[in-house]
Amino acid sequence: MDPSGPARRVAAHLRTAALPPDFDPHDDLQLDAVAGELVERYRNERDVAALERLAELAHARLHEVARGITRRLGVAIDPEELVAGLLTRLFLDVRRGQPRLRRFLGFAHTVMRNEALGLLRDGERQRRRILAWERHGGRTVVSRDPSAELDEREQAAIVARLGLYVLAAVSGAFHSLGERDRRILLLREVDGLEYAALAEQLCLPPNQVGSVLKRARERLLRRIATALGGARDDEGGAR
Repeated sequence: MDPSGPARRVAAHLRTAALPPDFDPHDDLQLDAVAGELVERYRNERDVAALERLAELAHARLHEVARGITRRLGVAIDPEELVAGLLTRLFLDVRRGQPRLRRFLGFAHTVMRNEALGLLRDGERQRRRILAWERHGGRTVVSRDPSAELDEREQAAIVARLGLYVLAAVSGAFHSLGERDRRILLLREVDGLEYAALAEQLCLPPNQVGSVLKRARERLLRRIATALGGARDDEGGAR
C-alpha cells in the first residue's frame, strides 16, 4: 500500500505538525506512535474520523497480525473477522482519561488472539456437546424428576396395553377373513410379491389381481373398524 495518501489524511488528526516524511505503516514503532495518538483523540474528543484514519492506515498490518494468529492456533477463522472485532472494540471504547495506548500492535495482537481463542473454545464446547449427544443415542441428557419418570412409566404402560389391544383387534379381523383374502394380503403385504407373481400363486388372471387385492384390503379395514368401534361402544355403555 502506498502510505502517502493515508499518511497525509492522518497528519490532519495528529497533535504533531506532521508525520515523519519517511512514515511507513509497516514500521511497527511508527505505527504504534501514530495509532496511540489517534486512539487518544477519538477517546477524548469523540473524533470518529480519527478512528477511521487509524483503520485505513493500520489495516494491512493488522491483517498480517490476524493471519499469523490464525495460522499459529490452527483455527479456520477469516483474519478480517478478527480485525473487524478489534476495530469494533476500539469504536465502542469511549472512556475518557485512559492511559495513552503506547503499544497499539501489542494491544491489537492480544485482543485478536483472545477473540480467536474464544472462538476456538466455543467450537470445542460445541464439539463436546455433539459427541455427548451422539454417545447417548441422540438424546439430550438432563436431570430427571422422579415424579415425571413415574408418570412416563405409567403412560408407557397404558400405551403398551393399548398397542396389545389394537394388535389383537387387527389379528382377529385378519383371521376372520376368507382364505383367499388372507392369502393375497400375506403374499402382497408381507412377502412383497408383484402382481404377476400374485396372479400365478392365486391362479388369477393378471388383470384381476388389483381388484381382488383392493377388496381384500377394504374388508380387512372394515372388520378392524368394527372391532375397535365395538370396544368404544361397550365402554360407553358400561359408563
